[in-house]
Formats: sequence, C-alpha cells, structure tokens
Amino acid sequence: MNVSKLADINIPQGRGMIKWAPFATMPEQFENVNRMKVEQAHVPMPALTNELQQELELKLRGSVGKNVILRYWHDGYEYQVECVIESMDDWSRVVTASKEGSFMFVQFEHIYSVDEYDYMDLL
Repeated sequence: MNVSKLADINIPQGRGMIKWAPFATMPEQFENVNRMKVEQAHVPMPALTNELQQELELKLRGSVGKNVILRYWHDGYEYQVECVIESMDDWSRVVTASKEGSFMFVQFEHIYSVDEYDYMDLL
C-alpha cells in the first residue's frame, strides 16, 4: 500500500484533548444531585422507649470517667465519637464528654447508644 495515499485521506481531527465537565455545563443538575446527597444523609430522630432511656441513663452514669463510643443524633444526622464521659447534668439533661482535650455537650434525648471500651485491650 502506498503511504502517500493514506496522507491524502481527509481524517477529521476531533476535539483533541478537551476535558469534559459533565455537571458544570448543567448547574441545575449539579445542584439537584448535591441536594439529593444531603437529603439521603438525613435521618429522623430515633424514637426511644422509656425503658431504653432509663437503661441508657444508668449506662451513662456508670461510664463517667471511662472511654466510650457515644452514638447520638443531632440536626438530622447520626454521629459516632470515641470519648470520655465527664458528667451528666440532671437539670439540663446535658452529657459532657471530652475528646483529646476538648469538650462536647450532647443532649441526653439525642443519645441512642453508649458502648464502653478499653483501647488498651485493642493493642
């Protein structure tokens, strides 16, 4: 085959190395996808029975000064944190926990799980 004949063929060059940004061209779709991601992450507040709340309260009181994994709900999201329970205020129903020198305050009604652990046993 003659190479000169191949060079004469008019082959389209295409777009070259243009990068595609599929959502950037449609901002409404980009906003809708982000909104859907946020909505899927939202969960309703867990409904706890009185018996379960009493059990959690006893567990929290017994865990003061100990390492725990605290699971709680806040503003539509579920959180899990490894911390030390510092105190529980009976009047305001606020649990004070510390993690790495900083304090956090969680409403007792939002807590749905407390699990004690000893990180030294894990080593």
